[in-house]
Amino acid sequence: MIYPAAKVFADDISLHTLDAPALRPRTFRVSDETGPANLKLDRGETADIELVLYNAGSGVSAMQARLISQDPELTVVDGSGAFGPAAEGDTTVSTDGFRVCAGSEARVELPLYCDLILVATGYTDTVQVPLVVGDSMNLPTGPDDYGYVIYDHTDSCYDRMPVYDWVELRGLGTELVLGEDDIATLALPESFGAWQWYGSSFDSISICSNGFVVPGTGDRVDFVNVLLPYRNAPPNILAVVWDNLHPPDHGHIWYHHDQAGHRFIVEFDSLAYFATPGRWDKVQVQVFDQTVSTPTGDNSVVIHLKTANYFDQATIGMQNSEGSTGLTQTANGWYPRTAAPLTAGRSLRIETLAPTGMVSNPAPVALAKRPSLRVAPSHFRKSTRVSLLGPVASNSALVYAADGGLVATLSRTGSDGWTWNGTDDSGIRVRPGTYFIRVGHGPKTLNAKAVLVAR
Repeated sequence: MIYPAAKVFADDISLHTLDAPALRPRTFRVSDETGPANLKLDRGETADIELVLYNAGSGVSAMQARLISQDPELTVVDGSGAFGPAAEGDTTVSTDGFRVCAGSEARVELPLYCDLILVATGYTDTVQVPLVVGDSMNLPTGPDDYGYVIYDHTDSCYDRMPVYDWVELRGLGTELVLGEDDIATLALPESFGAWQWYGSSFDSISICSNGFVVPGTGDRVDFVNVLLPYRNAPPNILAVVWDNLHPPDHGHIWYHHDQAGHRFIVEFDSLAYFATPGRWDKVQVQVFDQTVSTPTGDNSVVIHLKTANYFDQATIGMQNSEGSTGLTQTANGWYPRTAAPLTAGRSLRIETLAPTGMVSNPAPVALAKRPSLRVAPSHFRKSTRVSLLGPVASNSALVYAADGGLVATLSRTGSDGWTWNGTDDSGIRVRPGTYFIRVGHGPKTLNAKAVLVAR
């Protein structure tokens, strides 16, 4: 069996003890059976795992082992195992595999702890072992505050994972002739119906030569692309290949109503990048009509990439009319932890999730809100505020890196939460990337995500 590169635990540091064995967790390896064949323990998956221990103390003989979960989101199906002998400084691998099952709502990329009871001749110990579920790369980007998420081809646990389905419009569609920094508004066909976006309905679409579309009438032609959401960006923008593009140099824009396919398609066909006229990309967005149902009624949107030549200078993402919420899949070469790098022949699906806590014809009684964490801004350079909404008793918030390692412990600053300035407990600024903030413990644990952007 071939395993991926070892997942090394961030807290794999221990005191060197010579007068007794000192087994410490080094890594774990997954053999997929019921989930996606990605050699990871995914949500809802039952899998066999191998544990690798490092002996920081004196030698130990062969050991019998028992694995016991300490987290309600992880079930140990088969906890009996064994390890071979380990001399000082050696590693030993479990020889009788353990089997575990991750809950369908298990925390992703945060450690779920188990106790590993070890018994050998003259030696007994209990070792805390962290297991990590999933990988943010296999999660959709989002959701934003409205409920939109962006799925890519790595989101293999989701049935909404997009499938590449390019419809070539050159020779099929109608050309829209636009100049530099230009925009035009087209009425959507009556047979297509309305485009619902962030809960509002529009009967037209505006297409900008700088690689974005807007539901309804738009007059902005911004050529400087940014990370979304941004209050000064075009309202309701859907950035397909947003950059300073230059149609007079190279390329075409096409549109077409594929009535049989229930979609309205806009293709940015080989438009030249203004800064590098010799480079271009061929991308299209497909807005599906409302016969393709979504949980909120907002139209499903799919972006297809025929090429991916120069996305290190473009933005793909969207936002609402106020710029108060939205998502970025990539911007100027930056990707959130959940996004796979863009390549030719790949697709993105933009859809809403089902609203939570809603019932039909609710009785007129006051409903208690579930506790939650809010991080604002979610993407930050200097600092971000973590606000606690609801009754969870906790004076501290824990910041974890994507590998599960504890980065910082935050103390309350105010009655409603904490402020994190992107540093660890030593005051050293951490690397840009995705971090996870945890408050509370056990069934009352709350989690949120924050993205530190490079300065």
